[in-house]
Amino acid sequence: MRLLRDQRGMELLEAAITTPIAILVMLAIVNLGMLVYAQQAVQAASRHGARMGSVAQQCPACYALSEAKSAIAGAGILEDTSVSVLAPGGSAGSILKIQVSGSVPNFMAPLTGLFPGLPGEAFTVSADATFRQEGW
Repeated sequence: MRLLRDQRGMELLEAAITTPIAILVMLAIVNLGMLVYAQQAVQAASRHGARMGSVAQQCPACYALSEAKSAIAGAGILEDTSVSVLAPGGSAGSILKIQVSGSVPNFMAPLTGLFPGLPGEAFTVSADATFRQEGW
């Protein structure tokens, strides 16, 4: 009877079961936060590049490309970034479209064997922005 009422090892057993689950949940939250931050960073970089290119009077695609590259380099979290001009602008009223993309490391990649729905090594994020070329 004394053995059934003894609860000394129960706390250790509960901690051993819940600690890995809590660590996985925290890691997933950090991973999701990094993904959301990276998505916001590529959106801001594409918008900034397209805006700067739309007000440039000479070679708007050049200005848009360089500004978007410098903006995405400042984010610091993205790897393998690429910036491309989808529509070059040029004359007043024409369309200038910039696309920025990159990848974010996945901390949960070693667990893809346990959870088959997870992506592999990295998440890919991309965004594009469109502005009309201004002229005066």
